[in-house]
Amino acid sequence: MKMFLSGSECIAHGMRLSRVDVMAAYPITPNTASIQAIYDMIEDGEIDATAVNVESELGAMNVCAGAAAAGCRTFSCTAAQGLALMREALWMASGMALPVVLAITSRQVGSPQGLLSDFSDCLSERDASFLQFICEDGQEVVDSIVMAYKISEDERVLLPSLVVEEGYKLTHSFELVDVPEQGDVDRFLPKYNPKHAFINPDYPISQGAGAFAHYHGLKIQQYRAMQEAKGVIKEACREYAGLFGREYGLVEAYKTEDAEMIVVGMGTVVSLLRGKVDEYRQRGIRIGMLKIRVFRPFPEEEVRSYLSHAKKILVMDRACSPGNHGISYIEVRSALQRSQAVISNFIIGGLDISGKDVEDMVDVALERDEEFVEWHKPQFDQRAASLIGYDNYVKLKDGQKVERKLVKDGEDLLARGSTLCAGCVSLLSLQLCLKVFGKNTIVTNNAGCLMAGTMIYPVTAWKVPHIFFTYSHAGAAASGIEVGLKRKGLEMDILLYGGDGGIFDIGLQTLSAALERGHKITYVCYDNEAYMNTGVQRSGSTPRLASTRSTPGGKLERPKDIMKIVEAHGDVYAATASPAYPEDLMRKLKKAKESNKPSFIHILCPCPSGWDFNPSRGIEIARLSVETGVFVLYEYENGRTTVNMVPKVKKPVEEYLSKQGRFSHLTDAQIAEIQRDVDERFYELTGKK
Repeated sequence: MKMFLSGSECIAHGMRLSRVDVMAAYPITPNTASIQAIYDMIEDGEIDATAVNVESELGAMNVCAGAAAAGCRTFSCTAAQGLALMREALWMASGMALPVVLAITSRQVGSPQGLLSDFSDCLSERDASFLQFICEDGQEVVDSIVMAYKISEDERVLLPSLVVEEGYKLTHSFELVDVPEQGDVDRFLPKYNPKHAFINPDYPISQGAGAFAHYHGLKIQQYRAMQEAKGVIKEACREYAGLFGREYGLVEAYKTEDAEMIVVGMGTVVSLLRGKVDEYRQRGIRIGMLKIRVFRPFPEEEVRSYLSHAKKILVMDRACSPGNHGISYIEVRSALQRSQAVISNFIIGGLDISGKDVEDMVDVALERDEEFVEWHKPQFDQRAASLIGYDNYVKLKDGQKVERKLVKDGEDLLARGSTLCAGCVSLLSLQLCLKVFGKNTIVTNNAGCLMAGTMIYPVTAWKVPHIFFTYSHAGAAASGIEVGLKRKGLEMDILLYGGDGGIFDIGLQTLSAALERGHKITYVCYDNEAYMNTGVQRSGSTPRLASTRSTPGGKLERPKDIMKIVEAHGDVYAATASPAYPEDLMRKLKKAKESNKPSFIHILCPCPSGWDFNPSRGIEIARLSVETGVFVLYEYENGRTTVNMVPKVKKPVEEYLSKQGRFSHLTDAQIAEIQRDVDERFYELTGKK
């Protein structure tokens, strides 16, 4: 069936057609549109799969591995830092011969943070024994996911796969795609019935045991399986072509037979190269193009076959291996080690490449007789660099005195202006927090809306030292800062702020460890009750029955009680606060700052975009959360809980729910159920009904 689809939707259709049993994914840009499309299909009954909302990408990969070890067909999708966080589990899955398939919406790995695609995420895992299929367009994405299962589950291979498409270039671009019929795919891809990885009490087996002396032999088996996969891929491609009429292979050669120069590429740039080959041919210049579709196993025999006669070879790489050259260039040179060809390399990174860019690079390669490795359009904007302190570095390096504009007492620590949504209550909460802190403050944060809205290279709104590390670092990096300051003999306040995703979920482990160690850090959680920065997906803080993009019918589980988790660490100061009661919030921040122990402030921050209400009503809804008992203002210290505010007349919870679109689907019975939950929690904390 012909359908007009985005690359993100192509991932969802590929998963649907493959009849996946278990899916687990964690939201990360630009992968979130794929996750949303999958959840919509599950909600609509188009996909019969169990979807697990997880706390991190590491959790997602381990859920998939666990289900695969139980004999299920499993799927995940991620990008950039998400794939990097999965790394330990990637090697585990391939070593255990678990044929999980991951769709990678490729994006630059930071820091610095980037959103463009340069294959640095997937190609950095080239030794993890994953098959890697690099897709040129949405059609190839659909077809490659289906074929990846066929190949990975083949008993001659039994290795997991990455199906890679470029973030934004494909994920958010629409094109006409021929989506196969389910019955035809079922004939091509039978039900997964593993003989090596399953759970059966009548036939118990052990999986993932220590290898020790046998490790070397098992790595040889992985190596042989990867080599065997080349033939299995060719078989699967031939069978797929017979059923669906679309031919694929390890590589695709275009007009290489008589070419004097052949350009090698992967992904979307290949579409441009194919057209440019025709243009050069019309001008009498014999060039050709070789597309590398399968990067692992690397098709060295095919590369030699198609490139060995060319006088010049130009490899266009998005990813480089610092300390060496472009990654596919390294592989091509290795395959052609006895060739007399001039083999050159342009590294294009995550840049958007136009036809003119292709011409410029090809013309350089045609004109030059010596081999070269160069970056295309290397960028270093001196004006932009000056905004982030490069000029200070130069002056300090030369021994000059640098005058810095310092924050005065009582002055805001955050400059005016941001890229956040209208009516952002989280920004207001952060500004209230910062009024308590002075210039002798170091700020760090988990990734989230407030990170994206206050510091995007080369501009920062921060007037005090500010460091961003990773999404999941929470307490770990802040602990390192605290220890480092002590070593340097500096006394400064440390403020860490993060959203519910970064605190409740992906950063909970490092937060817990920091609390247990007793570092003097003030943690502020601005709680939007979902992953707002990536597109309103469910988090561990999302209320029961609330609708999000990954729980369109309403979340079934109750949220984590983050305060109880923090309180369980013993000697801590913890408090809840609301921007609707600024004096209470600032009093608690002041107490936290002056406390000689770890402190945690949990602020409920209504989100106009994610909660679906008019941006002008944020404070009203924040106040209602307290007046209805949904969010109780209290503090915990020395084993005692003190409630700070009890409404004289507790309003019905329906008054709070009715003002938010995320609860518009609730029935009267569900509202009554939520009221009972709120009443129980309110009574537990206040002793009042």
